[in-house]
Amino acid sequence: MKTRFHLIDSGFYPETLPPCFTSRDAKRAFRGIVKRLDDEKFHERKTDYVRYSATKHDGSRRLFGTPNIISYFHISSFLWKNWKSVEKGFGISDFSLGAPKVLSAKDDRAVKVSSLSELSARANEKLRYAPFILQADIAQCFPSIYTHSISWAAHGIEKSKADTEKKSEVNYFNALDFFVRNAQRGNSRGVLIGPDGHRIIAEFILSKIDEDLKKQIGDTIVGAVRHVDDYYIGLRTEHDAQSVLSHLREALANFALNLNDYKTRIYSSMEPINDLWAQRLRDFMAFDFRKVQVDKLERAISEAAATASAIKSDSPIKILLRSLDESEVYDDIEWEYVESYLQRIIQKFPHALDYACLLTAKRHALEESIDKEGWLAVAETIIPRSLALNHHHEVVWLIWLLITCDISLPWALLELLEKSRNGHIRSILIQAYVDGKISRKPRLSLGSGLSTVDEDWLTHLVAKSQGYSSAKFSGDFSSEFQHLSDRRIKLIDFREHEDKIKKRAVRAISRTRYGYDDDSAWEDDGLEF
Repeated sequence: MKTRFHLIDSGFYPETLPPCFTSRDAKRAFRGIVKRLDDEKFHERKTDYVRYSATKHDGSRRLFGTPNIISYFHISSFLWKNWKSVEKGFGISDFSLGAPKVLSAKDDRAVKVSSLSELSARANEKLRYAPFILQADIAQCFPSIYTHSISWAAHGIEKSKADTEKKSEVNYFNALDFFVRNAQRGNSRGVLIGPDGHRIIAEFILSKIDEDLKKQIGDTIVGAVRHVDDYYIGLRTEHDAQSVLSHLREALANFALNLNDYKTRIYSSMEPINDLWAQRLRDFMAFDFRKVQVDKLERAISEAAATASAIKSDSPIKILLRSLDESEVYDDIEWEYVESYLQRIIQKFPHALDYACLLTAKRHALEESIDKEGWLAVAETIIPRSLALNHHHEVVWLIWLLITCDISLPWALLELLEKSRNGHIRSILIQAYVDGKISRKPRLSLGSGLSTVDEDWLTHLVAKSQGYSSAKFSGDFSSEFQHLSDRRIKLIDFREHEDKIKKRAVRAISRTRYGYDDDSAWEDDGLEF
């Protein structure tokens, strides 16, 4: 990791947000206060984060978080300064599918975590001749991680408990524990889902658990693979599997973690790891839009929709949309036919909404026609319902689509959006108004004091830095936020992504930002277990 800003530049926001949420301007904006921040890093300054309720493939929800940018600066700085120790921690696991890999500054994310598309091949290699597989899943992994276990993983449990001083020179990972807690209101239970720094922290802890498990019962295990919080362990007998399961529970309990019993089972190694529906679905996904293929396209859409309904998952739809991207459907005469399906799909399969929006935005960037009236009608249907349920993902993506595709927000819809308290929704409205993409100034009632430490920090920093509000900052980071504001830090940028996807060679759906590998592997959601 070359600089302390690498995890901020492209690993700050949750990857589930639209591409206008960017923090690549941070290094420039922070210039002039870095030394002061380093000197004051151990000050007790607790901050809140911006919540983001996003979809999951099975219809449930997952809560992501965008941490306060100053708090995350300290997390990013620690990981940068101690990267060799972190990498050494990754190396102690014989089970992990792959440690987070640092990507280049040109990529859409700071680090790459091995995808599920790699699991089948690696599992076959590691499990070898084992006739039985123990499959286990850590229950609520990120929300359950005990922040003190960061130091436990680095220095040992007993040694860490004997010295919990945040400035300890011996147990120096105590500092990271302190920084993580400061970024979540002082809470020691859980780490945020979304920032790449927190992915690294989780893998660091789980690698230590892997080592402990192997020390306890390694001779019993034929081979094992862990992908993030999912274990696949090869064993000779069912008795061995029960024994390893017991020891795995104990190893996790030592780190205050538990297994999800619903997703834990012992089964024959002849059962496929990859679900057969995903393999069958691929047979329908080879399109050539240089020829008229309406019949084949309709069959593929029908197969994806039928499969999604049968397995109660939106994953087949995401595979379909990925295939349409690979086939460059947005640059073809069949676009109108596909577009009408996209508009219907996102109302039934919300987990696929982001991909549908990206395909449509790419079409518009190529200066080709889109059904603006239809997309507005869809937005007017979904947004009010999602606002009432605090479903931020659907709201933010559809706002982004309307703004990116130059579709005017009706005043009635804007009035509904103004009532939201979510920082991602409010900040995107502010930037859209400043950029002239919304004609009327949103009435957000920010008040006379802009807090720098509560969950509105993003709204306030965007508002002040972009000239939307002249109010003064308040709270522990008033001086730092004023510095960033004076340097007009850019945390939402519509133009950057628009300029990028105007190039025909650039695909609509990023392979690094939205859970992809850099290669042409299938979308992770296409492999369920």
